[in-house]
Amino acid sequence: MAQRLDLDTLRPFTAAQAREAGLHHRILCSDAYRKMFTGVYIDASVPDTIVVRTRAALLVAPARATVSHATAARLWGATNVKDSRIHLAYTRDVHSRTDGILTHRFKEPFATCHRHGLPVTTPEQTFVHCAVGLDLVDLVALGDRLVKRGPDAVTTVEGLRTYAEMWHRQGGVNARRAAELVRPRVDSVSETFLRLLIVLAGLPEPIVNESLLHPDGSVRYRLDLSYPEQLLAIEYDGHWHETPEQVLHDNARRAELTTEGWRFEVVRSDDLYEAPEQTLERLRCAMRERDVPVPHALSHRWRRYFADHAAVA
Repeated sequence: MAQRLDLDTLRPFTAAQAREAGLHHRILCSDAYRKMFTGVYIDASVPDTIVVRTRAALLVAPARATVSHATAARLWGATNVKDSRIHLAYTRDVHSRTDGILTHRFKEPFATCHRHGLPVTTPEQTFVHCAVGLDLVDLVALGDRLVKRGPDAVTTVEGLRTYAEMWHRQGGVNARRAAELVRPRVDSVSETFLRLLIVLAGLPEPIVNESLLHPDGSVRYRLDLSYPEQLLAIEYDGHWHETPEQVLHDNARRAELTTEGWRFEVVRSDDLYEAPEQTLERLRCAMRERDVPVPHALSHRWRRYFADHAAVA
């Protein structure tokens, strides 16, 4: 039997749909197709994205599912949530035996909307759901991504805080603590981690993405983290800063601002994830030399989080 033209193999489809279209099982098992879940396939040329895998999961999951938790976080743009399972929420008791799909049951309704054409928990609902599985640092990083800026922002700091204040179920305490630390305009997860390393150690919180302006009011430069009154900037240089063009740009920008009185402390991946204690001491010394008020002794609160993140990194 010839394959029916109405089977779109560029979107996930079930084995039953393939049979109805006349697509033989032998063909499904060839290199032309990729198995996504038990009984769900797709053309092998289609990239394996979180959107595609979520659509595939909904084909075999119990009906009336809402995408939630880590999967919703990834659909909203989070990059620090690594759970590969597809999380689905229900207001009734359901179970899925499909490997790679995790269901959650709630006794009360939860806030939903649509993202990429999929039923998904709202950004605020996703934030408080994730407060159960994520630690404080990762949850703040998720919040920073949700409120980032411009077209990338899907909610506001006020929206997260208000929702967290109203959430008195599991995860509420962690959600409220994290929401207070969420800031807009953060460009990367590592910048969030660096700021939280500073804050959790008891050092004064720097300003995020301070804009230095031209006389006409246009943006001249932006600084990752800074104490503008003391002309002290702390910047995170990730791997993309290692390209020759970016190195030249960073060096020229910092040299220009140094002549105007700014001091730069540059933090790299190894400094943040492998030597956080030494990095904190270096930053504290720089703050003290620039008359930023610092405590006599650092808090040990940061150790609870950054020991684990160092191991992962």
